[in-house]
Amino acid sequence: MKSYIMFSFRPVIPVFIGLCLAFSCQKLNPLEGVQLTVNTDIYKSPMMIQFVDGSPQSTKIPEGLTVSISGPGKNLVVDDLGGKDFTVAGNILTLVLDRTAKPTEEKPIVFTISVSGPGYLSTSKTITVVDEERPINYVVPLVALSAPPAGVTAASGTVSLNGGTIEAPVGNGKNEGAELTIAPGTQVRDAAGNTINAANVSTRIVHFGTDQMTSLLSFPGGFTPQNVNRNGTVTEGAFVTAGFVAIDMQAGGKEVKSFSKPIEVKIGISDDFVNPDNNQKLQPGDEIPTWSYENSTGEWKEEGVAKVSKNADGKLIATFTATHLSYWNLDYFYNLGPVCNRYYTQIKVNSNVTSYQSGYQGFLYAGNQVLNGYNFDVTNGAVSYIFNPRRSNMRVKVMDMTKYPAKPVGETALFNPCAVTTVPINLSLPAPPPPITVDINFTAKCSGKDVNIKPSAWLLLYEPTGGWYGGYTYEYMQSGKATVTVKEGKEYFVYAYTAGQYYTGKVTFTKFSSTVQSAGGAGVKGLSGSTSFNAASNRVKLVATYVINDCK
Repeated sequence: MKSYIMFSFRPVIPVFIGLCLAFSCQKLNPLEGVQLTVNTDIYKSPMMIQFVDGSPQSTKIPEGLTVSISGPGKNLVVDDLGGKDFTVAGNILTLVLDRTAKPTEEKPIVFTISVSGPGYLSTSKTITVVDEERPINYVVPLVALSAPPAGVTAASGTVSLNGGTIEAPVGNGKNEGAELTIAPGTQVRDAAGNTINAANVSTRIVHFGTDQMTSLLSFPGGFTPQNVNRNGTVTEGAFVTAGFVAIDMQAGGKEVKSFSKPIEVKIGISDDFVNPDNNQKLQPGDEIPTWSYENSTGEWKEEGVAKVSKNADGKLIATFTATHLSYWNLDYFYNLGPVCNRYYTQIKVNSNVTSYQSGYQGFLYAGNQVLNGYNFDVTNGAVSYIFNPRRSNMRVKVMDMTKYPAKPVGETALFNPCAVTTVPINLSLPAPPPPITVDINFTAKCSGKDVNIKPSAWLLLYEPTGGWYGGYTYEYMQSGKATVTVKEGKEYFVYAYTAGQYYTGKVTFTKFSSTVQSAGGAGVKGLSGSTSFNAASNRVKLVATYVINDCK
């Protein structure tokens, strides 16, 4: 597998996911009765974004999601048909860059995807593109409010504007909570600054602790922000968080954005948290910078400081006031290390595995804090491109995510991403099952037209007995062709996605010929095709097609 993977938390692979096709029929004008076959390498930097439930035990697939694109590079971002219809199909969003885009390490293209959906906390992901050819897959975890991931708790209720408090409880893998208090006589305002006539506010507070990886990986935008506003100056760097909250309010049928009097917010601090400024545990009287987050733009803004004290139970809390609503974050921010204009560090693998195996994740750490997670290719000699925040003293730890709890299988030494380009890693892994290599040839047919399209697209195969962590294989096809390694004798579902439609089929890969069977429920369009085995090369060939009804 040669895909390059970024910011993935967990490979939850749904039944409604697959292949994003970067093509457009609009410019095709075949002669009557003449069949044309066209390649589709017209757009750049193909991206597939998977929105997943942030809890590792959940099999729930986020649906009904809506997205918007903002940021300096937004005008160069298009959907897989070259338009601006940014529609999430199931939990998959496919994007490319316009053919005029020229991203480089020195001049990256940066944009932000904001996402919201029923039952999930709104969040966003800032994406940096530095290569016009490299296909990249992003996995963005979402917090389900009814069943949040470990390290996260939520509370909802009605709070009086004559004075009231709401509290996010301890539990779910953390010993700290959070609360907000509204002072008597407070008035609330909408986004335009107009006062909302109300006596109460419907309020929700979500608290994220710092001791659970699932909580940290739900941090909006990640811990290497590139849109940080400090006293009016926009910069980039790295966060080390002591905890964060998301606060939402409704009053009189309108969304509350600000207050006539600041609200008071208290966030509990883990006993194990260490101040990165002095490598000491926090003490009463210490101060922590506070930051607010604008979800629609991905901007963090420094707002002031929170003061550390102890509550009645003797636990550390940080207290601050807020005049508006958003994510609020207790964070130490650093512009660490020289700006080396290198956004990636290569991790080169030494293992006993000779073919791609799914279900492994690489986690990037700065000190003891996980910054990001990545799908990781454990094949011997493989190189994974790790997006780094350009700060020193980092390491990558690889975990076997098919186990619960996840099992570590190896880690790098500490490295400075500005000082090295490639870092070795030795992995201790169980012997993989016998593989079989499959050469894939895909064709999309335009219904009613003598036109065949050879798509450049993401390809996904899912093997159900492999489980949510270990059952998927994916690759980016170039002009309809790709090579993947799968388990011999196992049945796989093959998925395709194009123009808001998805197509699916199932096939078993063996050393015999077989037929692709259509799969899926009512309204799901099928794939057709067959496999053949070449004994001389010991490889399987899969030839598959599907029909597009709306080519113009």
